[in-house]
Amino acid sequence: MRRSIVSYTIALCFLGMLTVKHVAATTWLVPANVPTIKQAVEDSAAYGDTVLVEAGTYDTGAGEVFPINMTNGIVLMSVSGPTLTTIDAESTGAVISCSNCDQSTQIIGFTITGGYAQDGGGIYCSQSSVTIRDNVITHNTAISSTGGGGGIGCFSSEPTISHNTIIRNASLNRFGGGIYNYYCSSSAIIEHNTVAENTSMWGGGIFNDNSSPMIHYNIIRENHSILSGGGLDCYTGSSPDIIANVIVGNSSGTDGAGIACCYSCAPYVAYNTIARNVGDFGGGVRSLGNSSPVVISNIIVDNVDALYLISTSNTMTASYNSIYCNSHQQNDYEVVNNTLFTIDITNNFWWTTDQPAIASSINGPANFTPFSTLPHAGTPNEPHSVSSVLAMNDGTYTTPLNTNLQIGDTVYVQLIGADWYGGFFEPALVMMRTLKDPYGIAVALIETDTASGIYQGWACVADTSNDVLNDIAAHPQDILIIEAHVDTTKRDTVLISTIGVHEDKPLPGRREVCPTTIIRGSLHLPEGTSCRIYDIAGRTVQRGKLTQGIYFLEIEGTITGKIIKIE
Repeated sequence: MRRSIVSYTIALCFLGMLTVKHVAATTWLVPANVPTIKQAVEDSAAYGDTVLVEAGTYDTGAGEVFPINMTNGIVLMSVSGPTLTTIDAESTGAVISCSNCDQSTQIIGFTITGGYAQDGGGIYCSQSSVTIRDNVITHNTAISSTGGGGGIGCFSSEPTISHNTIIRNASLNRFGGGIYNYYCSSSAIIEHNTVAENTSMWGGGIFNDNSSPMIHYNIIRENHSILSGGGLDCYTGSSPDIIANVIVGNSSGTDGAGIACCYSCAPYVAYNTIARNVGDFGGGVRSLGNSSPVVISNIIVDNVDALYLISTSNTMTASYNSIYCNSHQQNDYEVVNNTLFTIDITNNFWWTTDQPAIASSINGPANFTPFSTLPHAGTPNEPHSVSSVLAMNDGTYTTPLNTNLQIGDTVYVQLIGADWYGGFFEPALVMMRTLKDPYGIAVALIETDTASGIYQGWACVADTSNDVLNDIAAHPQDILIIEAHVDTTKRDTVLISTIGVHEDKPLPGRREVCPTTIIRGSLHLPEGTSCRIYDIAGRTVQRGKLTQGIYFLEIEGTITGKIIKIE
C-alpha cells in the first residue's frame, strides 16, 4: 500500500507577494508508511494526525519498544479491530503511556496485553483526558506498592474509558486490578465496559482513590480482591456515580465483595443489579470510616448480605431498592447495622418469601417500612412472568440436561421470561432444593442482554449446602428441583445418581474453556511465606508454605492453580 498522506496547500496571493500554506491532518499507516507504532506515534505524527495500524502482532520481535508514549492529539486506531490487532509488551514495560494528553488523544481498537509496570500495566494515564475505546485490555500487571491499575492506571486525569473489555489483569501489591483512579475528577467517564476476572489486593475490578468518576452501564463481574472491594472500591473521599451497572459474581478475601466504601466516601449507587457477590460480609454495599453511601433503586439479591455498616460508618440512605435472598439460608441477614445511627431503609421492597419479618433480620436500630405491592417501577427487577426453567448440559446453554448428576457437578440453569425493564441487565432468581436440603438455596441468574428475557446462571451439587457459594446439598439417589422465584409452577427436576463423587468440582462455564493465565512479574518471597490460591467464589484451591525464591502464578482453565518457582 502506498504511503497514505493527505496534504494540500492553499495559495493566497496578495499584491503578488504573499503566499500562506495550510497543511491538513495526516494519516500514517503502520507498517506500510512507518515500520513501528512507536515511531509513528512518537516521531512522525503531530497534533490532529491519525496513526492507523494494520492487522498483526506488534511486539519486541516486530521492533516495538515499550512503553509507546502517546503524542498529544494523536488518534491511534487499528484497521481491523482488537481480534486481529495486538500490541504485546511482553513484560518489558507498560504497553501505552499517556502524559499531558487532551481529549483529542484516542486509543481505539486493539488487544493491549503483556504490560508490566509500576502503575498502569496496560495503559498509563497522567494528567490526561484521553479516550480509550473498543479495546481488549488483558493480562497486564501493575506491581507498585503504592498505586496500581493492572489494566489501566489513571493519575490526576479525566479519561473517557468506554466499550472496552478489561479482563484478567492484576495489581499484585495494591489497588485496581482492572482500573485504578487516583485524584481523577468527576469528568472522568467509565461506561459500557466489561470489567471481568481482574485481581488485586484492594478493588479487584475498579479502585477509586480521591476520585469520583461517572461509572455507568458497565458489567463488573467475577473480579477478586485478596482483601476488600471485590467489584468496586471507593476510598478516601471518593464519591463516584455508580449507575446502571451489573455487579455480579465478584469476591473478596475479607469483605466488601460488591461495592466497598472506605473513609469519607459518599457514592451515589443507583439502578444497578448487584448479585452473587461473595466475601466474609458486605456482599452488596459495605460502608466504613465515616462513609455515607446513597443506595437508590437497585436490585440487591443473592449476595452474602445486602447492606453492611461497620461501626465506624456514618449513616446510609437506602430507598426504593429490591432487597431479598441475601442470603436465603436461615439465620442470615439482609441488612447489618453496627453503627449507633438509625439507618433509614424505608420504601424498599422485600419479598414475602424471604424471612417472615425482615425487621427481625436487621442487626442494630433501623426504621423499616416495606412495600406492600409491586417493586418500584424504575428499579431493575426479576421478570414479570416466566415461561420456562431448564437445567442445561453445560455453560454454552444449548442443550437441556438429560443425564443424571453426580455430587461435584455444576448445574447450568436457563430461565426464559418477560423482561421487567428493557434498559437494564436484570436478574431472575431460581430456588433449588433437594431431599437432603428441602429449604434450599437461592441462585441469581443474569440476563444475557438488555430486554432479552433470557437469564443464565449456575450452582454446584455438593454434600453440604452453602447459599453464598451456590452449593446445594444432595445425597445419592436424590432429586434436584429448580423453581422460578416469581412463579413456582415453572420448574425443572433432575435426578442425582448413586454413582461416585467427583474429587474436583468443576467451575462454571468460562473456567472450563479459558486458557492458562499467567500473572506476570517476579515475586521475591522470603522463606516460609504462606500461600493460598482462591477461585472466584473465594474457595481455597491450593495452600502451603513457600521456600525463598522468585515465583509466578499460573491458573489453568479448570480449577487447577499452582505457584511455580523460578529457579
